[in-house]
Amino acid sequence: MYFLTLLKQNAVIRRYIIMNSFDGALTILGILIATFLAQILNPTVIIVSSLGVIVSTGVSGIWGGYMAERAEKKKARRELEMHLMRRLSKTKIEREMKKVAWFMGLANGLSSTIVSLIAIIPFFLAVLGFIQVIEAFVYSFIIIFITIFLLGVFIGKIARESILFHGSAMVVVGVIVGIILYAFEIATII
Repeated sequence: MYFLTLLKQNAVIRRYIIMNSFDGALTILGILIATFLAQILNPTVIIVSSLGVIVSTGVSGIWGGYMAERAEKKKARRELEMHLMRRLSKTKIEREMKKVAWFMGLANGLSSTIVSLIAIIPFFLAVLGFIQVIEAFVYSFIIIFITIFLLGVFIGKIARESILFHGSAMVVVGVIVGIILYAFEIATII
């Protein structure tokens, strides 16, 4: 409940979630295009490769976001202390600032982690034998582009503009990135 209230009130958290979810989706898109073109059709290899990136970007996002926000909150607290002419250490204000810094770090790192994990679920299904690896690629691509579209919808809602336009614009950017990655991978294979 606290996080949802914070999400409504805090534009920085919303930006972290949008930017890092988009980064997570495009990172997995890049891994999938590279592995597909390299004809790596072992779902376990794709999962392990993806998890390595997911863990490193997740930890980096959480820690980097927390440290950046912690520094900003400390700066804001010091400025507020100067105006109030009193120390705010061990007060509700300081505790709230620390809590917000942690939530911002979590939003920063977990958004890309969650999106990336969802995008590779089909490869877990392939490992378990429920689907073929080629189907896993197709389903993962679909999940990625649906996610990108939904991020655009979220942006449209925030801006109070056309959700269809923003969703489509995000998908177009995703397709362009996919084409660039595809061209790059083809060029390196040749």
